[in-house]
Amino acid sequence: MSKRAVTHRMIEAFRAAMLHGGISAGAEALGIPQPSMSRLIADLQKVVGFPLFQKSGRTIKPTDEALVLMTKVQQSFIGLEEITSFSAQLQKQKIGRFSICTIPAIGHSVMPEIVEHLRAKFPDVVISLTVSSYLEVAQKVRNRQADIGLTADALSIGTLETVAEFTSDCVCIATERWFPASASQVDIKDLAGKPFVALTGTFQRQLDALLSANGVAVDAMVEASLFHSVSELVLRGMGIAVVDPLTGAKHRERGGVTLPLKPAVPYTVYATAMSDTRLGKTARELLQSLKAATEHARIHTMHE
Repeated sequence: MSKRAVTHRMIEAFRAAMLHGGISAGAEALGIPQPSMSRLIADLQKVVGFPLFQKSGRTIKPTDEALVLMTKVQQSFIGLEEITSFSAQLQKQKIGRFSICTIPAIGHSVMPEIVEHLRAKFPDVVISLTVSSYLEVAQKVRNRQADIGLTADALSIGTLETVAEFTSDCVCIATERWFPASASQVDIKDLAGKPFVALTGTFQRQLDALLSANGVAVDAMVEASLFHSVSELVLRGMGIAVVDPLTGAKHRERGGVTLPLKPAVPYTVYATAMSDTRLGKTARELLQSLKAATEHARIHTMHE
């Protein structure tokens, strides 16, 4: 005669008794009669070959073997709970998932508000936001790890395609220490001799060329690699800077001064996707929100 196997119902009864401090309490937690609970525990004891509970006065206590067995049972149930949680995530993914990969200038300025807007409009869609370098954005879109990539340089190469672009002008950011409240714009020559917070990378090289062409030398004693960091340094009184319009809008919201720069320095945000991608409602709403954010930054800078 073959030995009877342990059933899930036996283990469930044993776990309930252990967690709730007795067979009666365990039966109540499972919503089953006490005799049924006792029978399940008795059946399990026959299968494992040792007692699981022993009487101690008017109560019962688990045996040493039961305590060891409970450790293993808990590991099993934790695994089941993880599977349940993972299944719930998969169900959400079936409902909808939208992944955005962006460079820091965009990710640290307007994207938190835009993601908040997308979540409110599409509550059943899981929104994923990744902030990466230009090359990593291209890679993630190409590998279909992101539905939309956002950069300040076009990525229309190979199977990548620009699906939208939004252009505005870079701005000068400062605090009232450096520009009077009556100022309506900043001429590039006004940067001469003032402490300047510079960027590292391509953007700064382009700005340096413009400064040189206009015979302007700035006092760049501080530099940072991210627009967000530059804005923070300017707010701390480190000097003035030139940044993209979206960072400029965020700088103004945080109490800084943001003014148009003359001559204008265009800044374009490119939205990129795989060439065979069909843009869904969430993607179209993202592009509309980016357009609105760019327009908002332009209008408010002009009427500072």
